[in-house]
Amino acid sequence: MVNSNLCCLHSLKESDCLFDSGGYFLVKGMEKVFISQEQRCLSRVWIADRPCWTVSFLSGIKQQHIYVKLVESTKSQDISGSKIISISFLYATMPIWLLFFALGISSDKEAFDVIDMHDCDASVLDAISVTIKESVEVCEGFRKSNRARQYLDELIKSARFPPAESFDDYVARYLFPDISGNRNKALFLGYMVKCLLMAYSGKHKCDDKGDFRNKRLELAGELLGRELQAHIRHARRRMVKAIQRDLDSDNDLKELERYLDASIVTNGLKRAFSTGSWCHPYKRNERCTGVVATLRRTNPLQTISDLRKSRQRVSYASKAGDARYPNPSYWGKLCFMSTPDGENCGLVKNLAATAIVSSKVVQPLVDSFISCGMRSCNDPATFILRLRCMRRSNMVDRQVEIKRDKRQKEVRVFSDAGRILRPLLVVENLDKIRKPMRHSYSFQELLQQEVIEFIGVEEEEDIICAWGIRHLFGIEGEVTNYTHCELDPSFLLGLSCSLIPFANHNFARRVLYQSEKHSQQAIGYSTTNPLIRIDTLSHQLYYPQKALFKTVVAECIGRADYASGKTDDFTRPEYFNGQNVIVAVNVHLGFNQEDSLVMNKASLERGMFRTEHLRSYKAEVEGKPLRLKEKIKFGKMESKRGRVDKLDDDGFPYIGASLQTNDIVIGKVSDAGEDHSIKLKHTEKGMVQKVLLSANDEGKKFAVVTLRQVRSPCFGDKFSSMHGQKGVVGFLESHENFPFTHQGIVPDIVINPHSFPTRQTPGQLLEAALGKGIALGGTVRYATPFTTASVDVIAEQLHKAGFQRWGAESVLNGRTGERVQSLVFMGPTFYQRLIHMSADKGKFRNTGPVNPLTRQPVTDRKRFGGVRFGVRFGEMERDCLLAHGAAANLHERLFVLSDFSEMHVCQTCERMANVTIRCVPGRKKIRGPYCGFCKSSETIVRINVPYGAKLLYQELFSMGICLKFETEV
Repeated sequence: MVNSNLCCLHSLKESDCLFDSGGYFLVKGMEKVFISQEQRCLSRVWIADRPCWTVSFLSGIKQQHIYVKLVESTKSQDISGSKIISISFLYATMPIWLLFFALGISSDKEAFDVIDMHDCDASVLDAISVTIKESVEVCEGFRKSNRARQYLDELIKSARFPPAESFDDYVARYLFPDISGNRNKALFLGYMVKCLLMAYSGKHKCDDKGDFRNKRLELAGELLGRELQAHIRHARRRMVKAIQRDLDSDNDLKELERYLDASIVTNGLKRAFSTGSWCHPYKRNERCTGVVATLRRTNPLQTISDLRKSRQRVSYASKAGDARYPNPSYWGKLCFMSTPDGENCGLVKNLAATAIVSSKVVQPLVDSFISCGMRSCNDPATFILRLRCMRRSNMVDRQVEIKRDKRQKEVRVFSDAGRILRPLLVVENLDKIRKPMRHSYSFQELLQQEVIEFIGVEEEEDIICAWGIRHLFGIEGEVTNYTHCELDPSFLLGLSCSLIPFANHNFARRVLYQSEKHSQQAIGYSTTNPLIRIDTLSHQLYYPQKALFKTVVAECIGRADYASGKTDDFTRPEYFNGQNVIVAVNVHLGFNQEDSLVMNKASLERGMFRTEHLRSYKAEVEGKPLRLKEKIKFGKMESKRGRVDKLDDDGFPYIGASLQTNDIVIGKVSDAGEDHSIKLKHTEKGMVQKVLLSANDEGKKFAVVTLRQVRSPCFGDKFSSMHGQKGVVGFLESHENFPFTHQGIVPDIVINPHSFPTRQTPGQLLEAALGKGIALGGTVRYATPFTTASVDVIAEQLHKAGFQRWGAESVLNGRTGERVQSLVFMGPTFYQRLIHMSADKGKFRNTGPVNPLTRQPVTDRKRFGGVRFGVRFGEMERDCLLAHGAAANLHERLFVLSDFSEMHVCQTCERMANVTIRCVPGRKKIRGPYCGFCKSSETIVRINVPYGAKLLYQELFSMGICLKFETEV
């Protein structure tokens, strides 16, 4: 893993990206990142009421399921509706009482004491009595431990997959392998029975599958370890077979290294990283997809979002039900808004801004408690308080979670990995930082002074948390009612959401679009070392700017000195991927209808939203000649495929060469003189910036040529504000034709006013008004969600500065010089240029590749698919052409250039006729249309139909459904 303690780049800082946090893997030159997988918590009792009352336990060592069920009694003498308790273990089902006796329980009274039935009601006691009665009837005389073990041994070995060991061996291996001793196993089994009976009586709730109390996140270490273990098992089996083969053939044994094939593990891991197919956590013969993804680097915010994603493994095609909906356990742990739309909605999530995932506690907790003086206690409240004080003082690991369950009369201590934790302020220790009155503290200092502690989902039920510092100290005399306090309300959101100014004023869907789409598609400064990186495709914004506003989360990310407590402005412009522009809300000659934008041409010429696009082309050749193939090498030769005038003799273009469409970018020649060169496709062009020639680990030579292209915004390019208000460039207007204020301010962008009520983004208007006040005052102000200034405060500041209270201004018409009668809302707004550009999406096609079945154009733009320039032609495009009366154009695009075909129809039976070869008396064989139903070819006409209609007729005819065609001459 890059930047880990074992990584060779861990201590290297020269030429490294300043905001590259690592956490990914380099496999075959590709950056791969693990998507955290949500899994059921192992070694935890799970209670469910469907299809029957069940309590289950999944061990973390052998991963063997143990089920204790409450099922209907099948005995005729029992009362209708009576329940019995049975256990499913190693594919065998048995009464629970028999297993108690086999584990050393000698009497019914001792079994009752193990279950702890003192506070159970009559319905629970009835279930126990029926279970005892059935156990007596099943094995009368087997109450002794040895007889019960013998009986269960025979029962388990008669199951579907019987184990080969004896009863004592497989009980020790598969029945609660984490617990040693039959007495302790019986106690835990009694605890499971008690949990089942408490839930059946209504005193305990069933467990929710979507609740993060019952979930853990598997990170890169667990996922990689499981995959590595599977490949090591494979290599071991191969080694054992090779050794056994030599032993059977009486050959001398070789050295152990000769039998061990390390390539099995290496190639297996490479294949898993390349395909994303990973070992299933429970089923060895199945593979999981979506575990590994390619790290995206459009901007730093997108990279961080990929590193903080989690995924729930369910069938995307099916309805996941409640699995997609958020629940209260998400609070402060997962972002409620940052989830993709479509089939992955609610299944792929993002961690909240301050949430972390716990690692496994190395120090044994029991040894720590004993060293600190652990002993039996009768006051659980005092015990919990002292235990939490030990955690705050770091005597116990700070990631340990302590939970008191008053209903179950339990104190649970969690130290496993994969729990989501979040930091909270401890109210009783806030005086430690209030009295010195320092300006700022680092996060580590607050942890050491016991002002901050990590709280998990389980422990959150035992605290009373204030909304924030302002809320806490705004309540007179009620501070002592709270135990903890939120660091800031915006920390409940993810990183992308918490950067949106005034996000609490916008429609939720627009916040989702900005956090999951626009913020990750915005062109920014993806890396600080672009000259030493080689990416297949990268974008760079020439002049990234820092937004006029700032948020609390924006001050925390991107700078390592935040943890040290320095009083700098921590906001980095690389995390705000855009520029501040003057936006006017007005109509302009009809060119900014709907979501279209009108841009100032002079602003674009001055460099606004100018970007640099780098595209790399890679080619490989064999380092040595193959046996059956000709050797291919880099070189230059005259080619019919494209122009080679920009290539040197070695087959590579020179630095600074301007390549256009159909130019050869890398020359490859075989020994037989065949051309294998790589040429630029249509719409691809650029200037050569870098040429690299090297070799990989397998000895194959490869060359990489990087082309640079500078682009200014043009028609069709997509832009978006920080509020999900996206739009495309509809017109480029001259500077002198734009409206201007009496101060001479000319807007850079004009947006239609109808876009705000339809998309419900008043936060953009508040940002523009706040930005105007910031520009006048010269001080950056906060626009953090949930804690920002009110609308009245912003309006009052504008009024004091001499502007209209609500941000509107009087403007002059740039074309006529006359004053516009209506006021125009104008202010600085932060805009982002997205990667969707018309230069990349343009294509042209008359005829081209078609689907072999339907004979319709293929869908991929790279394969020259589709039937029109630009994007696909769907129902909305069809309706637009019909509304404009362009029937002929519609007929051409959807029929002539799509799946034009001819079909013969018999006018007598109105069915399709086939073209056949038949014998005519007195003549040779002739080929022509012939109706097999009418046995004639006289009344057959030829019509033009889409091939899809002909295919539909034939498929329906094969099912016994006959369509008839009415034709007119």
